Amino acid sequence: MKSKSLIVLSIPMLVILGILMGSLFVVQQTQQTLVLEFGKLIRVIKEPGLYAKIPFLQNVRNYDKRILDFDLTAIPATLADQKRLLVDTFARYRIVDPALFYRTVMNEEGAEQRLRILNQSIALSVLGQVKLTDVLSPKRAEISKTIRDQMNAAAKAFGIEVVDLQLRGTDLPAENSEAIFNRMISERKQEAQEFRSRGDEAAQEIKATADKERTIILAEATKLAETIRGQGDAYVTSTAAAVYGKDINFYDFYRSLNAYKAALNNETTTFILSPKDDFFKYLNR
Repeated sequence: MKSKSLIVLSIPMLVILGILMGSLFVVQQTQQTLVLEFGKLIRVIKEPGLYAKIPFLQNVRNYDKRILDFDLTAIPATLADQKRLLVDTFARYRIVDPALFYRTVMNEEGAEQRLRILNQSIALSVLGQVKLTDVLSPKRAEISKTIRDQMNAAAKAFGIEVVDLQLRGTDLPAENSEAIFNRMISERKQEAQEFRSRGDEAAQEIKATADKERTIILAEATKLAETIRGQGDAYVTSTAAAVYGKDINFYDFYRSLNAYKAALNNETTTFILSPKDDFFKYLNR
């Protein structure tokens, strides 16, 4: 009888316990909670703590307060200079209005789907106004900020704040890579050839200038040498004339001795001359 009484008493207690457990819920520090009654929003709770609801009639839906990361799908974009890129982006967002979030996108999957659509349309619009050199330069951060600001303005309609957006990757489409690389190689070769032509032209100018200066220097040196040689010859002639004029007979005798020395230095030398020739005048004396 006692066991049956315990069973009878435990059933209502379990029911009461179940009702109590179904009526109480905890909101964590990182959560914001909606209380719903048959899908209709009753309350928005943003502060952590223990709360009560009507069991079986009301239920709760929790959303994260923290910043959430979301990898966006890579999209092909055509830039202002008609270059095509595959743009890979990622976004960081948070739910700032859980009631509006629930009514418009319901959950995180719905939010990410909307963000993906927004990113595709806004990113294509912004990238269509910039050039490839801008995407590959420090202006890249500015472009990312423009896309983020426009996405944030549009995402407010879903109770979402887009905190950050970055262009994580900008790659050439596979079908365009080879053609672009070949064009870049051709442009580099053309530039190299132009530099070589300029170098050859400069070398020719330098060589021509050097040859001209060399010719001028040689001409001036030859002129100076001839002038000095002429001055030397004139000095020798004037000196010899002065010496010769002092004693003509001695000078004639000295010149004859030098002539004998040069002519008679070999024992086999033969002269066919008359002994009375003027050449032997000093020998005959």
